[in-house]
Amino acid sequence: MSDVEWGSLMDALLRVESLGPDDCGLLSFAGSSGGIFVERGRICWVAARGLQQRLSDLLRTHSSVDSMTLDRIYQRCRSEGTLLGQTLVAEGLLQPVELERALRHHSAECLVALCRASQATIWASHPGRGYAPRFTFRPVDLLFDSVALVYPNLRFEALEELSAYSGPGRHAVAFVLDAEIRALLPLAETSESSVESVSTLARSLLSIPRASHELGMTPAFTLSTTASGDALLVWWRKQVLYAMACEDRASLIAATSQHLACA
Repeated sequence: MSDVEWGSLMDALLRVESLGPDDCGLLSFAGSSGGIFVERGRICWVAARGLQQRLSDLLRTHSSVDSMTLDRIYQRCRSEGTLLGQTLVAEGLLQPVELERALRHHSAECLVALCRASQATIWASHPGRGYAPRFTFRPVDLLFDSVALVYPNLRFEALEELSAYSGPGRHAVAFVLDAEIRALLPLAETSESSVESVSTLARSLLSIPRASHELGMTPAFTLSTTASGDALLVWWRKQVLYAMACEDRASLIAATSQHLACA
């Protein structure tokens, strides 16, 4: 998965993020290779050519239903125009959290497959299908999930690290440094962000690994500021860069003291 065009992936998600809260439709990729279906401004699913069967495989893995029953329910949903995943949940064959995981994992896999090369996207409005809000997700969720597919072990470590520093008045994002494309890719966060905010933060922080390379050393801990003047606590663990913004000076001092005590 190292050949992902991350710029194209983020551009597609930024376009979805720019849609209005009532927009429904398909953001298709050039060449009819697939697309992102959006309902009320949230992502319902992503489809890519060659991965149609993958969602059924994931649902089969997470549920207690056998292949024959799953195929039968799939055919019934297709003829009735109902949603397979939500039907499995309604009939007690799949837990809601399991459907969420399967949909997000499949959508991330499809998005990564769609973004192997730079492709133009086209938006077309379509009527909504009544997806339950619980089984839809934000563009930034899919961004984190897509990066996690490429760096699964680092994602787990980043979540553990961030949990140790989470607290009121703090917002942190973990980035992995992709040396090949010289970019910071978002791995995890402690509170809700957006694709635009994490991509802006990544660009502002990129000067830190560049300076480290030029100096021939990697600082374990430093203070930085964003373009808007907000103070950031920044530190490294392996190839992951953590950036924590604090709402006030007291919170920044407390987070800094905690980091120094754990260093």
